[in-house]
Amino acid sequence: MTDEHIALSPAQVLQVRHHSAEALELESIWQPGEPPPRHWHPHQREEFEVLEGELTVELGRAEPRVLGVGQKVTISPRTPHRMWNAGPGQARASWRITPPQRTLEQFRFMAQGTALPRAVRMLWAFRHEFRIGPAL
Repeated sequence: MTDEHIALSPAQVLQVRHHSAEALELESIWQPGEPPPRHWHPHQREEFEVLEGELTVELGRAEPRVLGVGQKVTISPRTPHRMWNAGPGQARASWRITPPQRTLEQFRFMAQGTALPRAVRMLWAFRHEFRIGPAL
């Protein structure tokens, strides 16, 4: 476990639990907020388990669904998705990304701001990890 905390946005803070060539393991806290942009990962698999509160998840073309404590979701590569806290209180989940590629660097970059033109630089620099919109 590390002590590194990364504020991705006012609504989401990450704690890095473990980072290796095989996986990036995080714990994420979401405050109530708006949905993030729909995005996808070309080569990565994500696994989430809700530890506190509720998270709303949208996968592919399916209707959003709410996950409660103890529920899990796995997101395969190239699957458009987004996840957020639509509830009244804090939500917390474990989050595992395999392979990690440069995702930790991407999160650190995002924590420094994502306004234009920085967002464009982020999308280009981390295009192997992260894409906005529907999968091709």
